[in-house]
Amino acid sequence: MAAFYNATMLPAFSVPMQWTGSTQGCVAGTTSAEYKAAVVNTVNSFRVLAGLPGNVSLNLTHSAMAQQAALMMEANSQLSHSPPSSWNCYTADGATAAGSSNLALGNAGPNAVRAYIVDNGTPSLGHRRWVLYSRLGEVGTGDTTRANTLWVFGGTVAAPAGVTETGIAWPSRGYVPWTSKVADPSHPWSFSLPGADFSGASVAMSNDQGKVLSVGSVGPLPDGYGDNTMSWKLTADASEWSRSPSDTKFNVSISNVKVGGQAKSFQYSVTFFIP
Repeated sequence: MAAFYNATMLPAFSVPMQWTGSTQGCVAGTTSAEYKAAVVNTVNSFRVLAGLPGNVSLNLTHSAMAQQAALMMEANSQLSHSPPSSWNCYTADGATAAGSSNLALGNAGPNAVRAYIVDNGTPSLGHRRWVLYSRLGEVGTGDTTRANTLWVFGGTVAAPAGVTETGIAWPSRGYVPWTSKVADPSHPWSFSLPGADFSGASVAMSNDQGKVLSVGSVGPLPDGYGDNTMSWKLTADASEWSRSPSDTKFNVSISNVKVGGQAKSFQYSVTFFIP
């Protein structure tokens, strides 16, 4: 995992954008093919960490429309999934993309994808859930110096075999780089499962010595953002669990998840390490 982070994930954050547009004259422009590839690579890297196939592809038609949306967000210094026609640099294609995408302002490219995964301040965790959607098959990306539009609607594929047995955990099972580019135990935790009912589900966490750790904000999230999902936050003090700079392990147990009317439980461990 350390090799994957250093050789595959980290280099994507250094690829030059080479944006050819400008808010002056409302020129959407484009970004380099290498930069678009870096965005898709970052999406796929996070999916691989979460146990999903890293085979999401780039839709160039959606990318061209997403580029117009990103220009609109940059030109108006705000985000909207339903931008009004009175906006600076408004285009119908850009508005369509805005309604079909994750939107970021203050982050672009791979850094925006990272921000979508963290998703602090978004109660639905909708940005994270679309990036880690089990059926996501393609994305479009548009970027300016401080905005990203990541088209995530449509282009779906069949969910990978086994996802209904394992679910999609974030932070992910196994070893996870503890870095601002990937994950932090203080960020919201989530568990997704296609079609699952989390209304009566509960979660328990313990440290590497089996000591139970307090959690809060446990509950299901609104449906309609990728797969059905529950989330929680680790509320225990870091002194109870952190082993940094050594590996820091958590055990997670999720109970009473209804799948097809049957209650299921899931257990897994997450080990944060400093890459």
